[in-house]
Amino acid sequence: MPLALGLPALCCDVVPMIALIHIKKTAGKSLKHIMRCAFGVRHCDVKHWQADDACFTGADLRRVQRIHPELRSVAGHSVRSYSDLAEGASDVRFYTFVREPLKRCISEYQYSVKMGRCKAGSFSNWIEKPVYRNVQVQSLAGSDDVDAAIRQIDDRIAFVGMMERFDESLAMMQPLLDLPRFTPLHRRVNAASSHAIRDAILADADAMTAVRRANEADAALFEYVERVIYPRQQRLAGRTQVAVADFKSAAAAEPRQFNGRFVANGAYRYLIYKPSVSAYRLFSRAA
Repeated sequence: MPLALGLPALCCDVVPMIALIHIKKTAGKSLKHIMRCAFGVRHCDVKHWQADDACFTGADLRRVQRIHPELRSVAGHSVRSYSDLAEGASDVRFYTFVREPLKRCISEYQYSVKMGRCKAGSFSNWIEKPVYRNVQVQSLAGSDDVDAAIRQIDDRIAFVGMMERFDESLAMMQPLLDLPRFTPLHRRVNAASSHAIRDAILADADAMTAVRRANEADAALFEYVERVIYPRQQRLAGRTQVAVADFKSAAAAEPRQFNGRFVANGAYRYLIYKPSVSAYRLFSRAA
C-alpha cells in the first residue's frame, strides 16, 4: 500500500505490539516523535519501573497496560530484545535503527559535551569508558559480543532500519512490522546545530584511531546489516521504492509536524505515566 500523509487513525486497526530498541544517536528521538504522532496514547516512551533495573521487563509492560490497556507501541533505551518483554505481550515485534559506527560515536561525544556530561577536549578519556564503546552491539546483545548481537537480529528483531536510509526504512516498516495505514509525520529531532566538535575529531588522526578501535564490534555488526539484513528486508518489502517516492512527495507537500495524537500522547506521558513510575519507585524504596 503506498504511503500517504493523511494520517488516518490507527485505533480501529489490529496491529502487533511494536518495541523500539532505541540505540543512542540513531534517530531515536525522531522515531519516537513519529510514533507519538501515529499512535497517540497507544505509544509510550518507557522507563524501567525499578530505577536500578537494566531492562524494561514484561512486568513493567503489564504495569503500563494496567493504566493504559490500548498500548500498542513502546520505545526506550531500556527496551531489549533479550529481555522477558514478550511475557507482557506475546505479539511483540522488536525493531531498531543502526548507524555507521564512527559517525554515531562522534555524534554521541558531541552530544555529551553539549549536555555538559563531559568537557570539550576530554575525548581521549571519554572514548576509553566501556559505556561508550561498541554501543550498538551492547544495546542489542547486552555485551560487546557481535555474534550475540547478530543472533538477536536474526532470531528476535523483526526489522532493522538504517539512519543513512531513513526515509526508505520508514516506508519499509509498514509492511515488515505489519502496521496497516502507518503514515508517519516526518520530523528531524535533536539534530546538532554545530559540528565543530565533530570536525575536530575527524581532523585528529589519533582520535580517529581511537574511534575505530572502540567500535570494531559495531563495525562488524553494521557491515552485516548493510550486506545481509537490509537487502533481505528490501526484497520482502516489495514495493518499497514506490512507497518511498510517494512518501517523499507527500511529505514535501505536508507542513504539519504535530497533530492531535501527539498532544494526547504528551498529556498521557506527563500527567499519568511519569508520575506513576515515580510513585512506584518511591514506594518500592520505602517498602
